[in-house]
Amino acid sequence: MAEPSGATRSFTPNDKWELGIHAGVPFISGDIDSKFPGFGGGLHLRKAFDHIFSFRLVGLYAQVENENEAAGSVAQKISETTWISGTAQVVATLNNFRFNKPYKRVLVNAFMGVGVNNFSTDYRGVVEQTGGQPQAGTSEGTNAHLDFGAGLQFRINSRFNIGLEHTVTSVLGKNSDLLDGDENVGIQRTTFADFFHYPHVSLNFNLGGADRSEPLYWVNPLTQVADAIAALEARPIYDPTDTDADGIIDAIDEEDNSPAGARVDTKGNTMDSDNDKVPDYQDKEPFSPPGYTVNSEGVADVPKPITEADVNRIVDAKLAAFKVPSGGFGFLPNVNFALNSYDIPYGEYEKLYYVASVLKQDANRKIVVTGHADKTGPADYNNVLSYNRAKAVVEFLAAEHMVDRSRLVLNYKGEEASIIPVNGANRVNRRVDFAPANTETEMARPAGPEAGRGRFRGNKDAGY
Repeated sequence: MAEPSGATRSFTPNDKWELGIHAGVPFISGDIDSKFPGFGGGLHLRKAFDHIFSFRLVGLYAQVENENEAAGSVAQKISETTWISGTAQVVATLNNFRFNKPYKRVLVNAFMGVGVNNFSTDYRGVVEQTGGQPQAGTSEGTNAHLDFGAGLQFRINSRFNIGLEHTVTSVLGKNSDLLDGDENVGIQRTTFADFFHYPHVSLNFNLGGADRSEPLYWVNPLTQVADAIAALEARPIYDPTDTDADGIIDAIDEEDNSPAGARVDTKGNTMDSDNDKVPDYQDKEPFSPPGYTVNSEGVADVPKPITEADVNRIVDAKLAAFKVPSGGFGFLPNVNFALNSYDIPYGEYEKLYYVASVLKQDANRKIVVTGHADKTGPADYNNVLSYNRAKAVVEFLAAEHMVDRSRLVLNYKGEEASIIPVNGANRVNRRVDFAPANTETEMARPAGPEAGRGRFRGNKDAGY
């Protein structure tokens, strides 16, 4: 028969570890009678192989006393034993073959193991086999051993249980009859070897996260199989019915009466792609731009864009409505010049455009165009320079902006009307300004050498 192909599923869950703390009343069955109570305790760590078998490491420390009373010529025998051991055991859970419950409340365990021990026995009143008087001494050694036993565990909850066990240990080797300090070879009182017994109680804790099950020896091997079968049984029977014929079966259709021909989403709801409250099958604009109101057909009321012609029309209307306030021109900007120059800088053209626009608004008014200079040259030189600056502005307004020359009254003031009271170069003082004309008359060129071309020589007091 061919093996099944593909992946297989494991029904063995990841389970927790068991950590146990044990304590009990150990005793030795040997040539000297056991004297209760001894005491012992230790730890164990256990992990399941499967639902039946598990592995356990056990550590134990114990102290035991044995004693025979004196009888006739036989002296009193006393021994005191200290025992330390570590054992690896295989534990079989004998009652986890029944699958009637999800987990067991009581476990029946049997176990066997091998390990290493070290014991030291102090004895008194013991007669050696060769005869002689009773002796006192110490027998000790490190030995291998076998142990076996059985016990019960009682489940308290998913993380804690209590165990009752009895362990019997047989020491291997020549020290097997020296646990009680009395070697009894060839005498028909007990068997050849002494046995270490450890009846005890353990408090056991299951260690691991919530994603792990209890140790498998508590768990029904068929629990996961039963859960898988139950999950399959709980699945709904596939029903391909699609009442509204929208391509989404009724079992998952959130709107099982969608209008005929309407587009629906993966849950069967009638689609409204642009969320405008008009479903796509009625929407003449299924993807309307957001932020606008829509009509009953889903079409957005989007304003028409403004064209260049619209902008020009608005600007022209604003300019046509602009009027210069009566009684004057308001503020007219100054035109500034470079040092020792009457060339109009390109950056000042915008100011002259504004002056010309104001003059065109009131064709009956005149303005006085007055030139100025800073205090970097002699007075007569600055007079000519300021005259040349005013003349350059008058000629520019007349030639470039078609301002009637008769409306421009040319004046100059040299360095007499400084705005900034400083000697030397100052751009604010190198200017032409404008003012409404009243009774002013045009001034002729002052006497003096040509100014505003070339370089300065000397200083203000010495001339150029």
